[in-house]
Amino acid sequence: MKWPIVIAGCAVALAMAGCGDPSPTAPATPTPEMKHGHPVVHVPPVETHPFEDGYNAGFDYGKLHATPKTPLPGEEEARRVAHEQAADRPERNERWERGFAEGYTDGVRNVVTGQK
Repeated sequence: MKWPIVIAGCAVALAMAGCGDPSPTAPATPTPEMKHGHPVVHVPPVETHPFEDGYNAGFDYGKLHATPKTPLPGEEEARRVAHEQAADRPERNERWERGFAEGYTDGVRNVVTGQK
């Protein structure tokens, strides 16, 4: 007969625990800066120069080394050429290599398809 008393005691204890002081509330969220009815979000600028520089270098390199009968380079070949071109140049980081690989592929495609 002790179990019903223990269960009733636990129920009363839980009910009493919920009757305490309310927990402190979080600080109010500040109102966002508005411009023309839309919130303004301040984000640091993204550095895109390495990618753009790599793309331009890759595009020129692809146009220079491709012929009209050259097969289009695959993703692995483009990455390999980009890695070779970035060797021993610390300013040519991973973003530069990605840009070079895309530019190289586009430069070769430009020569193969005859587009200007």
